[in-house]
Amino acid sequence: MVSSSGDVFSEVLVKRKITTGNIIVRVICGIITFIIVALFVLGFFAALPGLFIFAVIIVVIEYFIIRFQKVEYEYIFTSGDLDFDQLSGDFRRKRKLSVKFESLEVIAPEGSHWLDQYQHGEMKVYDFSSRDKSKKRYIYIGAGTNGRVKIFFEPSEKMLKNMFNYSPSKVKLD
Repeated sequence: MVSSSGDVFSEVLVKRKITTGNIIVRVICGIITFIIVALFVLGFFAALPGLFIFAVIIVVIEYFIIRFQKVEYEYIFTSGDLDFDQLSGDFRRKRKLSVKFESLEVIAPEGSHWLDQYQHGEMKVYDFSSRDKSKKRYIYIGAGTNGRVKIFFEPSEKMLKNMFNYSPSKVKLD
């Protein structure tokens, strides 16, 4: 998409896959909540009002723990700038990384021969993908604010086309 100012713009929202660790945390939170409800029903909180306040605090903390396990990544490409934002719990947005295509060395599909020369080397690794093995991941290699970076992400076809049009010699689509 081209905006009225002539900038190329595309964005993608990717949901991170729920892991076994996420499920374990949810089950533990459910067990704790069940115990608190059982204690309430049995009348233990009537004898110890301070325990009721403690129990309410624990349930509220559990609520936020479960909410923050839902993570989504948003990629925004605007005329040479690629931003990665993390959305946690449907209400918190944080810019995780922003890179410029002037510092781009290559973008290629994971496992591509274009990435062979970058297998060995010191770089900071970021994974902004869904971590779903059935999805096609791409790798961005270039300079970041603190040295070279390797970024795993899952751009849409439209975003890949826009990035290729912006820098055809560095964006490999095969």
